[in-house]
Amino acid sequence: MSVVLYGCTGYTGRLLAQAAAARGLPVRLSGRDPERVAQVAAETGLPHEAVALEDSAGLDRLLRGARVVLHAAGPFVRTSAPMIDAALRAGVHYLDITGELDVFRAAHARDGEAKARGVALIPGVGFDIVPTDAIAAHVHRLLPDATHLQVAISAHGGGMSSGTLRSALPLARAGAWVRRDG
Repeated sequence: MSVVLYGCTGYTGRLLAQAAAARGLPVRLSGRDPERVAQVAAETGLPHEAVALEDSAGLDRLLRGARVVLHAAGPFVRTSAPMIDAALRAGVHYLDITGELDVFRAAHARDGEAKARGVALIPGVGFDIVPTDAIAAHVHRLLPDATHLQVAISAHGGGMSSGTLRSALPLARAGAWVRRDG
């Protein structure tokens, strides 16, 4: 298996599992709840193994032979560290779908360790941070003399999943964040 999808039982994780199965991608499903992971595996036909984030030996076993772990189990401020630890131990690239600033900071703080292990730590590959950065970079290439760009995200057609809401509430209490000059 080249990709492990951890958090396959949540709203976004289930969508990712379904998309992977529809495309025939080599993905192994995982998450914390054995019954719910088995249910998603039965629906998608993908292999699976449930592992608790507190089970470092289990995470090591889960990531053995993988090239990438896509972490979709939030709130990421509580769940990303054990998976990043496991990814670094296994020499596996780490991606997650968070928008939580503290997770970006924590991953950035481990950049030297990741580089030494030949591992990429890339939080925010979900549907907000990395895609909007990619759009901004593309617009900059097209309009290099532009001085301002505003990017907005619309939850068209449904709003937030319960997992996104659980991750977003603590962020809302912290106030607004602004990124300027990188």
